Amino acid sequence: MRKKIVSAYILATAMLMALSLMLVGCSADKATLPPRPAVSGTPLLGTTWRIVEINGVKTGFLPGQKLDLSLVLSKGGQLRGSTGCNHLNGAYVRNADRLSFGSLFITRIASTPQLMERERVFLDALRKVNGYAIHGSRLKLFSSGGQKIMELLALGKF
Repeated sequence: MRKKIVSAYILATAMLMALSLMLVGCSADKATLPPRPAVSGTPLLGTTWRIVEINGVKTGFLPGQKLDLSLVLSKGGQLRGSTGCNHLNGAYVRNADRLSFGSLFITRIASTPQLMERERVFLDALRKVNGYAIHGSRLKLFSSGGQKIMELLALGKF
């Protein structure tokens, strides 16, 4: 009889612990978790992505701008793109739902103060990227805390 009581107690304790762990796991704040990439949508690699928003600010063409604000990620961890006034090349690292940018090499053509400031904001934002999600033709880049840093629109595959 005593063995049955002890066994029932152990079973009840184990079930309570399992339930507690499940509840703790389910209660994590989703805003702090980096998003998973969507299963369907535009391919990340080989697509020209136009940057349409940085830190919540839309990025339309500015006076004097000649180039699209864009990125293209290639196989092998290489990227190319434009800051709107300068070309850039560099490296990125992708691991499952993680994406980060390494060394960037940028041409140094002077432009209007407004374009140069947006270039600075763009490059600073790239340094903070740690995750991504693709939804249809939209690519969203996130910080390690899950905050949306940038939104990009697919222009085509090149």
